[in-house]
Amino acid sequence: MPQFRESISPDQQRTAQMSNNSALAVNSDQNFWDEQQLAALKQIGLASAPKPELAVFLHYCQRTGLDPFARQIYMIERGGRFTIQASIDGLRIVAQRSNEYAGQAGPFWCGADGVWTDVWLQATPPTAAKVGVMRKGFTEVLWAVAKFESYNANSPIWKKMPDLMIAKCAEALALRKAFPNDLSGIYTAEEMEQATPVSAPVVQAVVEIPAVETPKTSKANAELTVDLLNILDEVDKTATVEALKALFDRHKVYLDYMFMSPVIGEEINLRMAIMVRKGELEDAGQ
Repeated sequence: MPQFRESISPDQQRTAQMSNNSALAVNSDQNFWDEQQLAALKQIGLASAPKPELAVFLHYCQRTGLDPFARQIYMIERGGRFTIQASIDGLRIVAQRSNEYAGQAGPFWCGADGVWTDVWLQATPPTAAKVGVMRKGFTEVLWAVAKFESYNANSPIWKKMPDLMIAKCAEALALRKAFPNDLSGIYTAEEMEQATPVSAPVVQAVVEIPAVETPKTSKANAELTVDLLNILDEVDKTATVEALKALFDRHKVYLDYMFMSPVIGEEINLRMAIMVRKGELEDAGQ
């Protein structure tokens, strides 16, 4: 991340952050997504998003200075409606760039007895977590409390790390409380996961996809590149890690041919694309 002198204003920082050399960089003065950006948004799941929603998403990206193509900020469709989300790191970035962020207190957790502790060692999930955010010019810490029952999505990640997940919710609440002008209307995946309707139990399959790459000595010709781009589209649309493994096995012979991706503007191979998609699906509990 670029380092800025204190004399540079937050707005100038955001502009500098967005005005980098990437072909997908979001500029603070653009009125709508360009064709290359729209193609990339389609690849990350926004093919069905209407133009007004995409315009709102652009506004949020410009306002926060967060990069949608680095997965710092998202637009997610839930029940026919679109919600702007950001990673917890994205919220931290916005707070830090403000030059008014002065650190945090916590997280702390408590059980049903209401006694707060700075580490959760119980086998059962905590009842609540709280985080305090400090902002320059404020005389008090801005505390936020998140109750476990309000946010628990009962997904594998919530069962495995309930203390971490509820602490992220409390931190997001506190950061929005401290920086409402920058973060209002932006929620984290941990806060919104419980809002997603679940029609059937989620079963997390353990699927191993070899990550070791062979030397990238082969470059695809024009004809093969067309086929590889079609396979890449399959990769982006694959909904489970198990299905991704089947695709990996089916196209093993083509995994390490390098070809130009029109979305990111640089050469990749299928093995790289599959491993990125595998990480995304695992993060989503798929």
